[in-house]
Amino acid sequence: MLRSKYQAFADTTSENVFKPKRQANPITLVVLGYLMLITVGAVLLRLPVSTREPIDFLQALFTATSAVCVTGLSVIDISSTFSTFGNWVLIVLMQLGGLGIMTVSTVLILLAGMHPGFNHQSVLLADFTQEGNVDAKRILMAVLPFTFILEAIGGVLYFTQFGDMELSDRIFCSLFQAVSSFCNVGFTLFPDSLVRFQLNPVMNITTCILALAGAFGFLAITELQYAFDFKERKFRKISLHTRVATFCTFVIIGVSIVAFMITEWGNTLNGLSFFDKLQTTFFMAFTSRTAGLNTVDTPALCASSLFFFAIIMFIGANPGSCGGGIKVTTAAVIGLLGFNRLLGREKTQVMNRTIPETTVDKAVRIFVVAIVVIALATMVLLITEIPAGTGFNENGSPFLKILFEVISAYSTCGLSMGLTGELSTVGQIVICCVMFIGRMGPLFLISAVAGRVQNTTWYAEEDIMVG
Repeated sequence: MLRSKYQAFADTTSENVFKPKRQANPITLVVLGYLMLITVGAVLLRLPVSTREPIDFLQALFTATSAVCVTGLSVIDISSTFSTFGNWVLIVLMQLGGLGIMTVSTVLILLAGMHPGFNHQSVLLADFTQEGNVDAKRILMAVLPFTFILEAIGGVLYFTQFGDMELSDRIFCSLFQAVSSFCNVGFTLFPDSLVRFQLNPVMNITTCILALAGAFGFLAITELQYAFDFKERKFRKISLHTRVATFCTFVIIGVSIVAFMITEWGNTLNGLSFFDKLQTTFFMAFTSRTAGLNTVDTPALCASSLFFFAIIMFIGANPGSCGGGIKVTTAAVIGLLGFNRLLGREKTQVMNRTIPETTVDKAVRIFVVAIVVIALATMVLLITEIPAGTGFNENGSPFLKILFEVISAYSTCGLSMGLTGELSTVGQIVICCVMFIGRMGPLFLISAVAGRVQNTTWYAEEDIMVG
């Protein structure tokens, strides 16, 4: 009797005291990791050793947020404000923000001969792909060599174009630009972005390739790397995700080339030779959707170009990449949903496949969240940044400026019409929040949906008039 009571007590104790703690949500760990990285980055950038001239904490926080969220917007002149140490801090922030902070910790675990646990792999997958059904180690081993080899090649090519600099500055500037271009950040060590290299084919081609590779999506890159089976001497089957992402990416680039050529032929392209018009157009088409680098003065673009750029910035890059936006595949699913509904189909179909309703629902949610965030941020900035009584056509159409800046921030693109440097304290905080939400948006959404309780109560139907 005494033994059974003791055993019952021991069982209860082991259940209550020694019961393993509930593991943290991987999405939450990613978000907290980025917040911690931004905070540490802001503190480091605020140090006297990081700057040539003093900056306040909000400016440091804004710059760190922009670097970690791979945006490229800045309230200060990056090229003249930070010292070599400060620029090294930016390189680390850009690289960690672009590839994901969990990448580094996973690499350290692998180098130590340990095997990442399930929860650690879940965090890595959330950071890279936002899904949990692929091999984390395989993605990591494909992404890291691909990244560093491309950045090294890009750095060497940049090095050949910076011949007017001292050797140390030349090496550092090449490294900085390679990391910034691949991670789609948009920071440069030149006050005019890359406008001075507008007619430089090597700079243009190198930047376009790096930006495209960084925005292509690590999951798609991994799959394409293993697409050919050398043993069987045949191509493996490519997933629907990779096919749609690849097709839509090049469609957007193609449409961007045509649109920019049409809208800017008599404007920013005026006076250039046909070859120079072509390379300028290609550069802007490749980089304007997510990289934020430019070889033409953005405020000089016509309204139609700005509106088109706002659209492709909103769409952004592929999932699991360094780029932002709602993602190319999300926009594709939204478009396919509308197209299939117009044809009277109940299911969303493409390439002889049916997209699951859960994926369609997720795409709609991401789209709605993006619209709501952009609308709210634009409204707040219209209140805080435009003096009362200012007309729509005064001050260079401030509405378009603000809308463009907000979309650029949410899409982590970094193209700017010059408004960011003029923002008030409230405006800077708003843009900081928009950049962070833009980088974390889909993760916030998944985290919110993951723990929801299914609604088992259904009410009677009643129709309403629409249209």
